[in-house]
Amino acid sequence: MRTSARALAALTVLAAAGTALAVPATATAAPAGLNARAAMNCSTGQLQLILENQSGSEQTFTVEGPDGGASYTRTVAADSSTQLEWKRADGTAYHLVTTAPGGFQRTQQGTVGCGLESGTPQLNTTKLFGTDTTFHGLLGDDGKEYDGKAKSVRIPALATANDGTILAATDARVEGSGDLPGNIQVGLRRSTDNGASWDDARIIAHADKTDTGTGDASFLVDRESGRVFLFYNFARPGTNFFQDGPDGGQHLTYISSDDNGKTWSDPVDVHSQIRQSGWKNQFASSGHGIQTSEGRLIQPVVYRDDAGTHTGNILSDDHGKTWRFGATAGSDVNESKAIQRGSGALVQNMRHNSEKARYYASSPDGESAFGAMTRADELPDPGNNGDEISYLRPQAGTPGLTKTALFSNTATTSARDELTVRLSEDDGASWDNRAVIKSGAAGYSTMAVLGDGTVGNLYEVGNDGGVYFSRLSLDYLTK
Repeated sequence: MRTSARALAALTVLAAAGTALAVPATATAAPAGLNARAAMNCSTGQLQLILENQSGSEQTFTVEGPDGGASYTRTVAADSSTQLEWKRADGTAYHLVTTAPGGFQRTQQGTVGCGLESGTPQLNTTKLFGTDTTFHGLLGDDGKEYDGKAKSVRIPALATANDGTILAATDARVEGSGDLPGNIQVGLRRSTDNGASWDDARIIAHADKTDTGTGDASFLVDRESGRVFLFYNFARPGTNFFQDGPDGGQHLTYISSDDNGKTWSDPVDVHSQIRQSGWKNQFASSGHGIQTSEGRLIQPVVYRDDAGTHTGNILSDDHGKTWRFGATAGSDVNESKAIQRGSGALVQNMRHNSEKARYYASSPDGESAFGAMTRADELPDPGNNGDEISYLRPQAGTPGLTKTALFSNTATTSARDELTVRLSEDDGASWDNRAVIKSGAAGYSTMAVLGDGTVGNLYEVGNDGGVYFSRLSLDYLTK
């Protein structure tokens, strides 16, 4: 029997790492929407406790732990969260008891660790990129490559290759936090052990000189061929999305890899293939594209014309040899993600320019006309690039179909705060299970299902707060 998140909040259940323990019946009187979840900051070696309050009114939590003696009190505003942290060595036992007025009680116990093994916290986070990160292969003003740092890192992109290699990319904004054009180069890190360790950061895409930018990376994995595409936007001086600039504005460009991201091809410019009459400018939405169960490759794009901004997709039915624009999915919208539902329909999940919620539109295949946009009131959004993915493990061959989906965004209407992951098992009709994975400020986020069935989430924290990789189990969302 399945239980909704609202019911789970009222059940007399203790969420211990990977276990469930009975609690006093008074827990049933607790306000719905309260939770306490253990997590790990693997970069700093800190055990975390994320206190969530989605009850609609201010709540005060009392925490005992993590190893007896100390007691902590935290008051958390409505529809918000906070977190506590303790420095703890790997392998250390912990025991946390969290209570709140009305009978709320949660006990979490286990062993400190970052592998998501049974008995360890089922969420861990590692900082992958920051202003202190050394990137190998940055292009210098003299036209030569060097090892150096960027003043800002932004715009996460994430994918899992067929062999399980995790690919994480970011904008290395060398001279500052501004968008394209300018000295922006695409940085990459790879992991071959489900995110336990990562290779050094290196630049895999830059222009021919530093006044020209390459940014807003988006991965697209062809599961049939194994090829990984990395789309980005190429912008000469005087060009940005709201300024037409020379040569048709920003150019959609990709590089590709046939060895799971070890090496990359020369750039391929698809501008002439996808540019439509009346467009003023265009860009590829960052994060990732998808491959459908029919083998079609789909990369979301945004374009601007005299009527405003619109979203849609570029498509390929020949494994990326040629590309074309499909159908317009929505207007007065911005970055989006495409997802294939269990029915086979293609749905666009879109950031709206002014409404504080996500919008959907559906097409049979992404090329036939999309239906009218509908507001997803259950998905509040402050105007941010979020993500929705199908829960499909990476493997060779045409992807399957599933009704299980995950959605990630900063789940507020006022600011880019409270990075939340939600789980749906009915094709996005409802999102009963959710969890905050980053309390406080966050930003763009993107996800991928990893080779072992856990979920990776790559997200940014402001212009210079860093880009972080979180790994979580589905249990973290449902218990």
